[in-house]
Amino acid sequence: QSPFRDRRELAPALGLEEEKIRVRAPYCGGAFGGKDGITVQALLALAALKCAGRPVKLWLSRSESILASCKRHPARLSYRLGASADGTFKALEVKAWYDTGPYDHLGVAVMTLGLEHSGGPYRIENTQLEAWAVYTNNPVGGPFRGFGVPQVAASMEQTVDLLAEKLAICPLELRLKNVLKRGDINPVGLKLETSTAIGDCLEKVRQHPYWKEREKWKAAAGPFKRRGVGLAAVMQGMGYGPVVPDMAEAKLELTAEGRFRVYAGVVDMGQGNASTYLQLAASILGQSMEQMELVLPDTAKTLASGSSSASRTTYTFGNALIRAAKKMRAEILDRAVLRLGLESAAGLALEPGRVSHLPSGRSIALAGLFTGKQKLVTSRFQAPVAGREIDCDPRLRAFGIPHFIFSYAAHLALVEVDTLTGQVECRGFLAVTDCGRIINPQLFQQQMHGGIAQGLGYALFEQFLVEEGRILTSDLATYILPCAADIPDMDCRAVDQAEPSGPFGLKGAGEIAMNGPLPAVANAVADACKIRITSAPLTAEKVLAAMNGRTEGEG
Repeated sequence: QSPFRDRRELAPALGLEEEKIRVRAPYCGGAFGGKDGITVQALLALAALKCAGRPVKLWLSRSESILASCKRHPARLSYRLGASADGTFKALEVKAWYDTGPYDHLGVAVMTLGLEHSGGPYRIENTQLEAWAVYTNNPVGGPFRGFGVPQVAASMEQTVDLLAEKLAICPLELRLKNVLKRGDINPVGLKLETSTAIGDCLEKVRQHPYWKEREKWKAAAGPFKRRGVGLAAVMQGMGYGPVVPDMAEAKLELTAEGRFRVYAGVVDMGQGNASTYLQLAASILGQSMEQMELVLPDTAKTLASGSSSASRTTYTFGNALIRAAKKMRAEILDRAVLRLGLESAAGLALEPGRVSHLPSGRSIALAGLFTGKQKLVTSRFQAPVAGREIDCDPRLRAFGIPHFIFSYAAHLALVEVDTLTGQVECRGFLAVTDCGRIINPQLFQQQMHGGIAQGLGYALFEQFLVEEGRILTSDLATYILPCAADIPDMDCRAVDQAEPSGPFGLKGAGEIAMNGPLPAVANAVADACKIRITSAPLTAEKVLAAMNGRTEGEG
């Protein structure tokens, strides 16, 4: 997920200069944090050095992979939320303990991001937020989609529903009353100066048939079935935060053949950012996609652009690429003025493979425009950070507090519970997301579908069991993943509110979809069965035991 950082960390491990190491990243496929940082690379490189001229591969069995890989940090959370009688949030106390296992491995950074998001997307006058990363003899915790936020989102959003029940206020109306708007102070004390459309997300939920017809849908449950509808409002900070520079460098080439080559130094882990980069450049340069080429991350060819993580790839590299494309466009037009004998660039237009002078109809091919040589331009972009510090432990600032830009979403889950078995089935799901202007609608839908499916696995199926430090669920027969039959129809919509600092107005969409399914499902199960299960996943065994306990007066 970070070729240049891998090279920097490999060099001292191997006793080599960085220039002696070349890292190439093809299309890697999904990682979700599991490839963020070196794991086996140094061992493989040592083996390769001893086997000159031969390829080296490490092939783990499924049980070995589960044993060796890092896991999402288990967390224990304590929440106290206070409000006035009309539902205005007044105070929040949070204590969160993250199990990082025997090594830190970004444990403090994960804990810090969770702490920053622990109050959710709400205005709360008084907050006391505390968190600890705890060393244990459990498997090592590491980065996983959401990076500490899904844990606190699940807790905060269930707490909001509990408060709504106590105050006899509609859960949606309670959220709308308290959600952040641009210019508000968030729970960690940061004034929000960027796009903040969580209220618009909730309004779209309120107008959707899933919400408007929820009582009719619940009443239509069959024999031995109960139905419920659950809501969650979530947020996700974008980028590295204020201390580590969130920077990308883009390189763009006009080849001698008249094609444009984008050198992307940030990895496409399956999210489709590579094709989006070509779209961005092509739109500025007036080219068809047939005129565009892509060079995947390669420490010998591309420029350092940070990791493929933190929902920051398209935002940060996209901004750098837009600057490079505008610079390239200006230089091409200046060159065309000279070659066509014009007085100015007025009337010139970049078209696929050529520059045309529209008033005269004359044109010149891009091929050979710069006397048979390729033309290279580069540009750099550094993401903006919050301009003011917040009142927190100064040690936390090194790990990303506070973020400057956030994406937001409102999730609605429709579930059906079998009262004979406790099995929970998600029958429908609505996600309304504020991630800025949508550049590639198909990729947006894919990101949302994938994140929701992964979140439903977290909510209902994926129970990772450890006893005295030993893994009990060591294969896919015991560690259950959702399959296509477990995933409901998903209605994924966007709030079209542009983020002025983003490339063409976009914000990150990579992680936000992960945060809502667990609390939405948990709230839906509570709505259906009038029980509250405070640990995930909500397996059939847990749900059945809770229903039996409630019936017997014990729950």
